[in-house]
Amino acid sequence: MRRTWLILSAALALGACGRHAANNATAANALSAPTNAAAVAPPTPSPRLAKIFTPDVLGSNVAFLETITGPAFRTDGSELTYKVDGCTVIVGATAGKIDNIGIENYGPACNFPIAQYFAGGYDHPVPALPTFGDIQRGLGGDYAATCLHLCGNAMDPILSLTYQGSHADNFNNLYAATPLADDASINASIVWERALAARYGESALEDSTASLPDSLQAIADPAFAPLRPTEIRVGDKLPGSGTDSGAGAE
Repeated sequence: MRRTWLILSAALALGACGRHAANNATAANALSAPTNAAAVAPPTPSPRLAKIFTPDVLGSNVAFLETITGPAFRTDGSELTYKVDGCTVIVGATAGKIDNIGIENYGPACNFPIAQYFAGGYDHPVPALPTFGDIQRGLGGDYAATCLHLCGNAMDPILSLTYQGSHADNFNNLYAATPLADDASINASIVWERALAARYGESALEDSTASLPDSLQAIADPAFAPLRPTEIRVGDKLPGSGTDSGAGAE
């Protein structure tokens, strides 16, 4: 009887050890296995976007572009909007030729390499998803807002950073923008608004800051540097340039 009890106890002990080892192995595997977030690669832009966003697209015929994009989804004056693999491509055109091109809702799956349009300008590497600070550091440019005080509820004010390209850039310009709509952008705009109001009075901020004699870029630069633009366009006749295509700036 005692011998039977000893055999049973040994068997139970061996079983417990086996289960313990199995549990340890499972835990180790769980720790070494990538999480879902790490295992899923970030989205990459559509191959069709790479065909659209080339240095020589500026000045080319809209008809040629539409062999890649298909027909325009929407036409507003001189601005054409295309839907390309879930991305919104915007084109400013005059007499059938492309003045400027860009992307709305700029993000991981919908972007294009900005630096290719500014061979003579960028003196810092530009990431695929740049902040305003990345663009300002690499190219330069000036901030403007369509309104900072008593802006009403019709639409959110737009913050923009514009860069005017040199001859080395083939005179290509850049427009990066985002609505002043979330906490981060609103808080940043308040810093700039207070400094400008102290100099010009609040009523001067009900219209675009681009009309101010000195828009205090030294205040705007650090305030907006961490934010990411949601729209980026390159070329000529851009919003806010004085000869814009009538899109995005208002």
